[in-house]
Amino acid sequence: MKLFLMRHGEAEPFRRDDASRALTATGRAAVASKQKLLPKIDSLIVSPYLRALQSADILVSEGLDVSYRFVDDRVMPDCPLEPIVAEVIKSSLNTQLIVAHNPLLSRLTRYLCGDDAQNVALDTAALAYLEADEFLPGCARLHWIR
Repeated sequence: MKLFLMRHGEAEPFRRDDASRALTATGRAAVASKQKLLPKIDSLIVSPYLRALQSADILVSEGLDVSYRFVDDRVMPDCPLEPIVAEVIKSSLNTQLIVAHNPLLSRLTRYLCGDDAQNVALDTAALAYLEADEFLPGCARLHWIR
């Protein structure tokens, strides 16, 4: 199974609340440039924060083929990893994409890939490609981060 993890694009500075921060023009362009790296996606899981929703919308508007799209509270910035691994990532699907935040996505990459990913810290609009037969701690292979 292939799992892609994408951190949202660059967002405007913090104002009233973190969840409503929108993407900047630079962030929108950076996200759009990543669409060509993605295959057809069986399941797109997106954080409810505005910048993640906008990032997912941009990927789709640029031509990303997605079978199902879900907004999920379990992929917000500081959520625990165990429910994501046990409930969000579906081993029955070939290709999934999670569009969310740090520190969550960097922690999830390190958790799933073990020693090979201990120094991973995803920048804004970074896209990580992981693969595994089953996503369990330390069992995934990190192919690349772009």
